[in-house]
Amino acid sequence: MNPQAIRNTLAVVLVTLCALPAPDAPAYAQFAPLLMPNANQAPRPEPADRWRLEFHDAADSDGIISFRLWVQEESPMHVDVPIRKGESDSEIARAARDALATRLGERYAAVVVGGEDIVITAQRGSPRFTVELLRDTARDVDVDVDRD
Repeated sequence: MNPQAIRNTLAVVLVTLCALPAPDAPAYAQFAPLLMPNANQAPRPEPADRWRLEFHDAADSDGIISFRLWVQEESPMHVDVPIRKGESDSEIARAARDALATRLGERYAAVVVGGEDIVITAQRGSPRFTVELLRDTARDVDVDVDRD
């Protein structure tokens, strides 16, 4: 077999393997880290002093909610919040609050409001920031991210 035929055959095999579903894999396993956009190449959204994250509905599957945090003059940070099937929106909000507060540190306050919302506020003298939702692989969980 000539080298071109071997390359063509390998290409067909690789494309076929990539298209096969992984039936027993958890929901978050279907997103390979290679497919996530490079955080340093994405345009930086407009920063604010307060952001509100709203969580709606209980999780119908395991998954991950991923956020990107941009603090002015700093590199972006990623925060992954693991979600378990059956967790309520208030449980998801508390888990997200804990993960975000740990990552942001004392310069920012993350507080659960109304049971299923999180308000993140820059403390006095802290730089403005942006919160982006990168992905949400837990079925039936909706996340809204807005300036507050």
